[in-house]
Amino acid sequence: TIVDQVDAMKRLVNEFRDYARLPAAELQPLDLNALIQDVLHLYGTENAVVPIVAELEPQAPRIMGDAQQLRQVIHNLLQNAQDATEQAWAGKTEPVPAVRIATRLTGSSKRLRLTIADFGCGFPEHILQKAFEPYVTTKPKGTGLGLAIVRKIADEHGGDVTLANRAPRGALIRV
Repeated sequence: TIVDQVDAMKRLVNEFRDYARLPAAELQPLDLNALIQDVLHLYGTENAVVPIVAELEPQAPRIMGDAQQLRQVIHNLLQNAQDATEQAWAGKTEPVPAVRIATRLTGSSKRLRLTIADFGCGFPEHILQKAFEPYVTTKPKGTGLGLAIVRKIADEHGGDVTLANRAPRGALIRV
């Protein structure tokens, strides 16, 4: 129990440090699809309770971004989606549905949108309104800094992040 609590405290301190000391983004042209593919190697299907399916825009233009920070965004969002789906499907006999990560060009603006959809329980209404605030979490072991970090990084990149619940279940995050 003590070792578990020490690990939890270490994780909390590290996440708080990352949030508080997030350096300014160093924007350079990068291929978001390639970055996503790189991150997906960490989520190998051989051990995953919740699989991930990628639907990447083949005509995606290069974007101006900080690869290190965007990697953290992708990782935070995928981890949240997997955790939510796993928690919602625990004890069920049917197969766990895959988390979906996608890139799409939006309208005539030629902006690239990153979308992550899960099949968890979605966000309670009171959390949906303040999900990007530090220390707001629905996870039993969460610190509430993951989405705050995502929002801070998106702001640094001149982007936006939105959250919504999906019908009949799950959450949808757009960056």
